[in-house]
Formats: sequence, C-alpha cells, structure tokens
Amino acid sequence: MTRLPDFSLRNILVGLYIAAIGFFAVFPFFWMLSSSLKPPAEIFASTPTLIPQDLYLEGYKSLFAADSNFFRSMLNSFIVAGSTAFLAGLFATLAAYSFSKFRFPGNKPLSFSLFLTQMFPHSAILVPLFILFQTLRLYDQLSALILANLAFAVPVAIWLLIGFFDSISEELLDAALIDGATRFGVLFRIIIPMSINGILATTMYIFIHAWSELLFAVTFTSSDVRATLPVTLSSFRGQYSVDWAGLLAASTLTALPVALLFLLLQRFFIEGITAGATKG
Repeated sequence: MTRLPDFSLRNILVGLYIAAIGFFAVFPFFWMLSSSLKPPAEIFASTPTLIPQDLYLEGYKSLFAADSNFFRSMLNSFIVAGSTAFLAGLFATLAAYSFSKFRFPGNKPLSFSLFLTQMFPHSAILVPLFILFQTLRLYDQLSALILANLAFAVPVAIWLLIGFFDSISEELLDAALIDGATRFGVLFRIIIPMSINGILATTMYIFIHAWSELLFAVTFTSSDVRATLPVTLSSFRGQYSVDWAGLLAASTLTALPVALLFLLLQRFFIEGITAGATKG
C-alpha cells in the first residue's frame, strides 16, 4: 500500500524553511555564474536579467590567455589546501585518539586549551610567523602557507575529532585489546572505520578554509608564481577600476572545485555533522 505524503502544517513550514535556505545558499552562486557570462553593459543595467541576453566570454578567455596566472594560482591553492587538509587530518587523528582514549595528567585542560586557540585571530601571530619564515628561508614558499594554516587547522581538527572518538564504546576497544590487537591496530581497525564520516567532514572543513584563506597568502608570499586563488582574485581590482568580467569568471572557477567536492562528499559530510550533533 502506497503511503501518502504528510501535508501537515508543520511539514509544509519545514519544507518552506528548507527551500528558503537552499535558495539563499544557491542563488548567489547562480547570479555570479550568470553575471560572468554577461557583457559589462548588461551587468550594470538598471533592469537586471537572470539569464544573459548576449553571451560574453571575454572574462573566461582572459583566464586562458598565455600570460594569465590564474591556473597556476589554482594549482597553488590545490597544493596548499590539499596538503593542509591531509596533514591536519593525519596529525589530528593521532592526537585526538590520544586525548580521547588515553588518560594522562593534564588531559582535559590541554584538550580544552586547543579550543581556546580559536579565540585568537590570525593577525595575532602574523609578525612571529613572518620572522620565523624569514629566518628559515621559507618566505614566498608554499610550505610557509601550509605551516601557517596548520597552526590553526590542527587544533580545531583535534577538538572536533575528540568528540567523534569519545562516542565509540570503551568496551569495544577493550575487547579488541583482549583479542590481541595493538593500540595502533585499534586505531586503524576500529576507531578510523567507525569515525570515517567525522574524519572526512573535518578534513573537508579544513580544505575549504585553507582554499579561501587570504591573510596568510598575502603576507607570506610576494611573487605571482606563488600566488593562491584569493590573491589572484584581488588583483582584478585596480586603484580606479575593476575588471568585472575577469573577476566574475575567476570567482566562478574558484568556487566550482569546492562546490563539486561538496557534491561528491556531501553524504559523508552530512552524516559526519549529524553524528557530531547527536553524540553523547
């Protein structure tokens, strides 16, 4: 027997609320994509149009030009964001396992101090990091951006993963140890498989944050060959004018990889966030 949908007032209101959130989340990207295909006169027309009346591809053509640095910047962003996400996920998994499943003096205060690090703005450590990277000859290197991002990414990743690991039953781990599993065996055979959604959600969060980070990228790099996408996007704005066609096209291509990544991993991301919200 087919079950009819429930059209109660509560469900209708929830559906409208979700639709409104979806509209406000998707419409800015749609408007940016549409505007990137419009000629400048249509972008600033008094009567806006949702669909371009005249297709204008000059913004995208400028990005594919031989002297364009856009795709080099995209590669740099992939290197920085991917390395930051991978290393933060690796270090945070090992550290969170220690904080969650081992008892040692200062466990709770130390784990809570990781959360306190997020109260300090990035600008608070710019000068010390700048001096450090200059001393180590890492200035204007992608490795400097990776290390700077890790300084903030690892603590928040550890804090998030502790919560996921705490939800795993101690009895299950004790049974594995009794059966002869080592501590690392417990981590790789039980902890990680049972927390994979949370690990992927945390790693994806770190990737998106590193992908869009601008302050460190502006401070610790100076050459065009080391520029990341946020730095390149800022170059489309001059002192007296803005290359709107190039800026909108570049912004669309910058947002596209993150949007595709989320679509591919949305199941893991949503399940990870849901598990984090309901544990305990």
